[in-house]
Amino acid sequence: MQSKLGPEHEKSEDSGVLTQHALWSVDLTLTHLDWSPEATLIHFQGQYPSICELDYNILQQELQNVPKTKAAVDVPDFCLVEDVTSARWFRGRVQNRKEDLLDVFLIDCGNVLSVDIAHISSCSDDLFILPPKIVSGFLANVLILQNCSHSVVEQYLSSLMGKNVTGFIQAFLPHKVLLFEAPDINSDLVRHGFGKHVDRDTFLLLVSMLTEVPLKQNMEPVPDLLIEKSRGQGFCYKSSSLQGYQDMLSFCGPKFSFGTRSKVRVTAAVHPGLFYCQMANTAAELWQVSKKLAEICEDKTKGCSQKTPENLGVLCAVKGKDQRWHRGFVQLLPANSQVRVFFIDYGFFETAKVENVHSLPSEFYSVQIMAFPCTLPSLADQDLALRTQQMSLLKAGLLGAVLDVEITGFDKDNHLYTITLLSAKDKHLEEPEPPQSLSSEPFSDVEEPSPQDRYENYEKILDEAVYKTLEAEEIQVGSFFMGYVEYAQDPNHFWIRTQKRNQELEEMMAKLGEHFSQVKLDEDVLLNPEVGAMCCALYNEDFHFYRGVVTDILEHGAEILFIDYGNVEKVPHKLIKNIPKTFAGTSPFAVCCTLVNIFPLDDVWPSATRQFFRKTVSGKALLVHLIQMRKNTFAVDLFEMGSDKSMTEVLISSKLAEYIPRVPVEKKQDVLDKARWLQRSETNMRKEQRHNCEGEVSLCRNETEKIEVNSGYKALKFKPGFEVSVRCSYINSPSDFWCQALDGTQALEKLMDDIQLHYSAHTVPLHPEESCCIVKSLEDGRWYRGLVIGNRRSQAIVMLIDYGSIILVSPSHLQAIMPEYLRLEGQAFRCSLYNLIEPADPKYCGDWSPHACNLLKSFALNSEGVLKCKISSLLNVKNKGICNVVSLHNTQTQQSVANTLIEQGLARVATSSTRQNSDVFPESFIYSSFDLSPGDEEQVYVTHVNSQCEVYCHLERNTEIIEELEIKILEATENMQDRTGAVVRKMCLAKYLDGKWYRGVTLSVQSSLHVGVFFVDYGNTNISEKKSVMFISRSCEDLLYTPMQAVRFNLHSVPTEELYADALEWLSNAVLNKLVRVVVRGKRDDGSFDVELFDGEININEKVKELILSLSQKPETAVRFSVSCGKTKKQNQRMKCEFGAFKTLLKVHSASPFKAISAKLKNTKNSAVGSAPTRKARGKQELVKNQRRTGPIKPQIKSTSGNQHTMQTQHRQKKRMPQLVRMPYKKINPGCRVKCFVSHIDSISRFYLHVSDDESAILKLGEDLNASVFKDSLKLASPLTVSDAVLSEFEEDGALYRSVVKNQEDDSSYKVEFVDYGNSAFVEKEKIYFLPEQFLSQPRFSIPCSLINTCTYRDEASFIDAVTEKPLLVEFVCQIGDQWQVKVELLDGESESDATLNSTSVAKSKEATPSLLSDFTPSTSPCIKNLREESQQSEKYREAAATIKNKGLMPETSAKQKVQNTRRGRQKYCRRKWYRKFKTSSIPGSRDCPEVFIHQTVQARDTETGTILSVQSDGSFYVRLTKENNLLTSMERHIMDNIKKYKTLPEKDVKQDLKCSVQVEDGKWRRAVVRQIHQRRIEVFLVDHGITVEIPRGPVQQQCIDLKEVPNLALLCKINCVRLDEDPTPLYERLKPLVGTEVKLVFVQISEADEVWLVEIASLHENGDKTASAAETQNEAPLDGFTADTSTPQLLHFAPLETDKAYSGFASAFTTPFEFCVVLQNLLMDKVSIMLDNLPGNIPSLPEAHRVPGTCCLLKSESKNKWCRAQIIHTDATVVLKLVDYGHNEVIRYHDLSELKQLPVELANLPKVTYPCVLRGVKPAGVDGQWSDEAAAFFKDCLYKKDLQIFFREFGHNSIWRVDIVADGVHIAKKLVDAGHAKYIDVLLGCRFQEASPCKNPQVRDTDEEKVNNKVEATLMGAK
Repeated sequence: MQSKLGPEHEKSEDSGVLTQHALWSVDLTLTHLDWSPEATLIHFQGQYPSICELDYNILQQELQNVPKTKAAVDVPDFCLVEDVTSARWFRGRVQNRKEDLLDVFLIDCGNVLSVDIAHISSCSDDLFILPPKIVSGFLANVLILQNCSHSVVEQYLSSLMGKNVTGFIQAFLPHKVLLFEAPDINSDLVRHGFGKHVDRDTFLLLVSMLTEVPLKQNMEPVPDLLIEKSRGQGFCYKSSSLQGYQDMLSFCGPKFSFGTRSKVRVTAAVHPGLFYCQMANTAAELWQVSKKLAEICEDKTKGCSQKTPENLGVLCAVKGKDQRWHRGFVQLLPANSQVRVFFIDYGFFETAKVENVHSLPSEFYSVQIMAFPCTLPSLADQDLALRTQQMSLLKAGLLGAVLDVEITGFDKDNHLYTITLLSAKDKHLEEPEPPQSLSSEPFSDVEEPSPQDRYENYEKILDEAVYKTLEAEEIQVGSFFMGYVEYAQDPNHFWIRTQKRNQELEEMMAKLGEHFSQVKLDEDVLLNPEVGAMCCALYNEDFHFYRGVVTDILEHGAEILFIDYGNVEKVPHKLIKNIPKTFAGTSPFAVCCTLVNIFPLDDVWPSATRQFFRKTVSGKALLVHLIQMRKNTFAVDLFEMGSDKSMTEVLISSKLAEYIPRVPVEKKQDVLDKARWLQRSETNMRKEQRHNCEGEVSLCRNETEKIEVNSGYKALKFKPGFEVSVRCSYINSPSDFWCQALDGTQALEKLMDDIQLHYSAHTVPLHPEESCCIVKSLEDGRWYRGLVIGNRRSQAIVMLIDYGSIILVSPSHLQAIMPEYLRLEGQAFRCSLYNLIEPADPKYCGDWSPHACNLLKSFALNSEGVLKCKISSLLNVKNKGICNVVSLHNTQTQQSVANTLIEQGLARVATSSTRQNSDVFPESFIYSSFDLSPGDEEQVYVTHVNSQCEVYCHLERNTEIIEELEIKILEATENMQDRTGAVVRKMCLAKYLDGKWYRGVTLSVQSSLHVGVFFVDYGNTNISEKKSVMFISRSCEDLLYTPMQAVRFNLHSVPTEELYADALEWLSNAVLNKLVRVVVRGKRDDGSFDVELFDGEININEKVKELILSLSQKPETAVRFSVSCGKTKKQNQRMKCEFGAFKTLLKVHSASPFKAISAKLKNTKNSAVGSAPTRKARGKQELVKNQRRTGPIKPQIKSTSGNQHTMQTQHRQKKRMPQLVRMPYKKINPGCRVKCFVSHIDSISRFYLHVSDDESAILKLGEDLNASVFKDSLKLASPLTVSDAVLSEFEEDGALYRSVVKNQEDDSSYKVEFVDYGNSAFVEKEKIYFLPEQFLSQPRFSIPCSLINTCTYRDEASFIDAVTEKPLLVEFVCQIGDQWQVKVELLDGESESDATLNSTSVAKSKEATPSLLSDFTPSTSPCIKNLREESQQSEKYREAAATIKNKGLMPETSAKQKVQNTRRGRQKYCRRKWYRKFKTSSIPGSRDCPEVFIHQTVQARDTETGTILSVQSDGSFYVRLTKENNLLTSMERHIMDNIKKYKTLPEKDVKQDLKCSVQVEDGKWRRAVVRQIHQRRIEVFLVDHGITVEIPRGPVQQQCIDLKEVPNLALLCKINCVRLDEDPTPLYERLKPLVGTEVKLVFVQISEADEVWLVEIASLHENGDKTASAAETQNEAPLDGFTADTSTPQLLHFAPLETDKAYSGFASAFTTPFEFCVVLQNLLMDKVSIMLDNLPGNIPSLPEAHRVPGTCCLLKSESKNKWCRAQIIHTDATVVLKLVDYGHNEVIRYHDLSELKQLPVELANLPKVTYPCVLRGVKPAGVDGQWSDEAAAFFKDCLYKKDLQIFFREFGHNSIWRVDIVADGVHIAKKLVDAGHAKYIDVLLGCRFQEASPCKNPQVRDTDEEKVNNKVEATLMGAK
């Protein structure tokens, strides 16, 4: 045996491979690539970029002129060959010859020419001095995996054509054929999953075997022509043995005995005398080793450069070319920062960068070396056939086949095995380890979306495009603008571009043209275009590229919407290019429009009309009036310039269209006036020069701005002065850190949970041009929202937008973000202490020291939960973006981080030089609170009155500062002509009406000649001409950094809901420009202060309140405006923060700065009216119009009937319509206390109540008003006037309600108030009827109220959350006008409609609970007093507003509850929808003084996490929800603190079922119930811990009464899928190990008979100890992909569904209408099927302990002939299993249980595919109550092979859904009844099915439904 390990790797005579030299590095331009599975190698052709084209042109001319002579040539001679078609001669090389026919390769063209010998000529060698223009060869060191899609690989290779690559020439084949290694291409092929790396020696051996020709060593120099500069790897390796490695092999290598036969893989080879093999079953173990090494070594690589140990023979961890980590052996010292490493588990050498080589962790020393060196028997001694066979098998092994081998010898000195190859099993060429995910790569095979998905994606893209365009255009409803129609399909579909952005579009198109003029036809093609992807596409009319969006995928191209023009075209694949990033972020220039109220005369627009419309609007500048914004379309009217006739009128007058007034429009004259004004403005604008803003700084877009500008994310924005509770999410330094607002924590947690759930089960490929993404963190394995901000080598740089940190990840960890995950703003905002402090340590040259950074991190960590951030100003920092200058302080210690840094000597107060940093520009003026705090008194000058409750003031103590400011401003304006250098955008000086200049912030307005200015030192806003505004120079520090002097004050306790012009005018006259005194009462989070205002001894606040009270009692003399309360707290804060910038610019009561505006308008605020969900927002103009016509919006009526309205209708008919005064209010005595419900909320100061006792009367009234006989007799009410009492139809449910007319909206609709509920709506006059006299006698049932003490609730959102759908105890204190001042207390324990399914817990005790109303008295017991304090400690429990009383499991529904059900069903919009609209705060505010512990609720179909406390012998078990842990801790602490105050019961009074408090072994006191009393001991059940314990017999402590009312925290549960008659022993054995384990439960329903929750266990969350112990019991390591824990059986769960929602699907396993399954049309079935088809070969068997009913497993199904997921239903002599993804059962023999296999973890985590169902609403027609065979067959025919609409109505027992199914537009239930096979269970149901659309829920009578359901369950039980 001649082979020795070591020298063969250095140089091999046989292979011809060089090792001791520098490889040639050359550049090539690829012109062609191809590959086929048969060819194995990747063939390429290319050119050297450095060639001189002129030389070859000259040569080509010489070839034509040289004399031609016939020649006898053969393969592989050079010759000249003539192309017959062109009659031109070329240089060539003969490739093949067959008699006189030759194939000649044209060495300068690259193609092959077939000619006869007559066209061949010899030539002199001089013509071949110039090297071939085309070089060809094969890509080296990479092989394509055989299982890859050929078309996908070809597509990738095609994308490389024309590109330049750099690589190394490894060797030559004959005829100058190169083996060329292109590292970038190799890496891409591996990364995309197309190929695998092959080491150099192995590849060269494989090539020599495939080509059967020797390789020529690349020793000769490369011609100078081919290389521009000398380059090389620079390695010259010295021979060195691997003796240390051989020694390790002897100890750690595999051991084989002679004659052993094994299956192996060949991993590396030098020649047949030396190659390396691995055992075929080592792939999984190697994968785990690589994964663990990566976790350890990746951080080292990022942290610092690691020096490789210098000792030879050292083991290391090395990162290979495949980007995975392996064990290695360092052979040589580093050279040129690279190390040559021997990969000991594979047997080959690679060079690696020094930083990618680390010392091998010690735990990997003991792992066996996987590769062992082998040799074939001496080939010289073998016959030709055997030698050929051995070489053929070796070649198959090198290509990936698994070889059967026999060990026939062993060389102990070289540790070399001699093996004989027996056979090869074709495994193709594939990686042995699990394949990499291709989800984020552009070449992965992604399932084509359905047409519905495409449409929704397209709609979302258009919505976002319109939103971006709106922001850029700054247009709004009612505005006019100049525009052009770019593309017109018909009058209802055309696209408009505004004139405003014309220049921007032209510039962009010029840049686009310049860019694509450099791009060749086959370059930069958009690969795998997806619907919604941005691109650039060629328009075939002018051959220019335009921006577009893919709207549909075609076979050879795609449909493209050109977003800047509007037309859709079909474009071939090659003409769709990637859009450059610089153009992708610009918003679309065109918007889709429709002519308002215009419709075709027939159903479609005729071609003549379309042509007329196009001709009329094309090529003209048009005046566009925006009337309405729809989803992604603008409703507009068009005017030609100078014409008074609109396009709408033109079409109507030409009788080409029909006018249907669906959208209100303004009067024509008003529209024309505005149009003429705009036209004049446009004309003037063209005459004037643009405003000179030279020098204004243009900051580049950066990582922070990308969050909102270049992506779909919205950024959190705060104005200076805001104060926010935060946590620091990422800290870089005191000048750069990120914070999260705590009020967004719950929304972020929910979003994160949703993201984990979605992306753990779905793969969403990320398009290369997309920046918004979902990224998987390497640290914790969780998915986060991210923004790609760059690339580094082959990794992406991603910012986590909710945390601020930046991570480096592989592209395989990126996925595309779903649109619904973009809605929440990025929760992290950048902060800095810049301008406040600066580094003090000179050692760090102006940077922050590590000590300072660590101190900030420590401060933030110690202040968790109590950290507040106050925004002082905004900065724009170069390469970072908008940054909030903040001060951080701990609200408990009142310690500031800036002061702490200064005290430690790590920082000092910022100096002027800091502010001159050229990389930092201010974005706002500085906010200062001027050290105001509650209780302070200040003298102030009132500078501006904003409303009756808000003023701006100067502090008298700041007078000198203000005077100095005026001087500085004067100096700046005098030097404005001489100013040079940069200025600051937004921050300006503006000339006011008095001719003086003042500091301000610019605001945008519609006019291009004007700009809005908010004067920051006075508080008012004005519109100024642009020439009267100048930006502040960067050098004017005093103007930029002096704090804003206008302090915003809110008048404490002055009503804000309705604003009165008289009150505003009085306040302005009283305080404006006067010196007054303020007393600070509080500070708001938006930076303003609540104050009381005093003029001398006069309390201004009280005077304003008295005036408002008097105005509110006058029926129609005061002008008022309602203010919407439909905003969250955050929205209100932001609205107020920006109020000065966006309030109506016409309304000013101000000293601004020293003179008040002369015109004091009556209208104080033109806010949109609308506080109820039914009320539609109206524009300012409409509101003013309504105000002029009808005066007050809401008439105020006193209780006396003699009060008359001031406005009376002039043209009354003889039969007068009844007035509101005739409808009495409900009589209420002051001081009475009544149980009520809220019916509607306008605000905390005006809401409406229903008295509980009126529920039946309200229901009766609703039934009477909507009886069909009564409705038929109604007459339309006409004419209508304000205060008419009428009947109006409510749009949401189509029902009639008593109403009162509030005002006329337009000619066709009126605003009415529904007097029995309190909400208002706009109703068309055709839906308003006379109210008959008999319905006037009943009082209005809604009682208008306001809270007497609004401080009880934090804000309106918390009030809404607290009282909605809750029983209230209301004390009516006094009546002011029509409104009652009330006190509200929350009641609990009263169930509402679905309370029977919403019980919080199931208690064994059935004690009666006393009446709430009888026991409700304000308690002052010590128990309650302490409970109040403790229950407030956990914010998590503030969501619930009351305690659910333990009144038993399933109380019968009372009559009152039925009334409430009916009322809420009929008035759901007034109860639930408005509640959902206003319920935007995720953490509702709790009351200040709660009477009881706040307990969380659980409802049917909820999914909750909890801990299993104990398991009962019958298989039931107790669970405590995780969300109750804080409540438990609080209660037990309370018991411990107050135990001495509890009453002690003597032994004789201790009875069974007594509720008591007992002390257990750990010394803690716990709530308990006495179970049994023995002679010496008492057995008690711990109701919060679910266990029974014994205590010594004797006296016990009685529970506090409030503790008794808190339900038991231990919930009794039972697995839903287990039959009640089954033996519970197996279930008990399965659940017992789970005690103490956290599980996720789905609460299905309450079993009334057993008083137990029926649940499904969705997943386990076991602790580390349990998992570890389980793992230790395993005898062998688990297979990859299977769980290591066999202590618990595997369970499958159902995916959550929404009731009453239409799902598409099909039926499976259908037997009868009472027994069938449905499968939904989604990707889940396909995913499960693919995973089942690709199961690993060795699947672990199902453990014997798990072979019990309920366990899920894998079954090799005979009916499906494949592996299927199954659930064991029954085990006896035979075993019944249910195929959970098909719905039917299969039976196997008992002894075949051993054939069942474990589910892989991925399959176990996927929900079941089928849902067992029962058809709802019908029963069998036969008298026996059974479905006939004919009915079953008919039912199958109805469902078979049909796409169904499925409505899941109710989740029942045994996880069976009751459903409605629609096929072909008809209910299946109706089909069964019509065919005579079924009957409706409700006599009215037939009519409802006839009339109801599929989406509506036909009502079913409860009693009949119950009977049918019981029969269904009995049938199903029998079937099982």
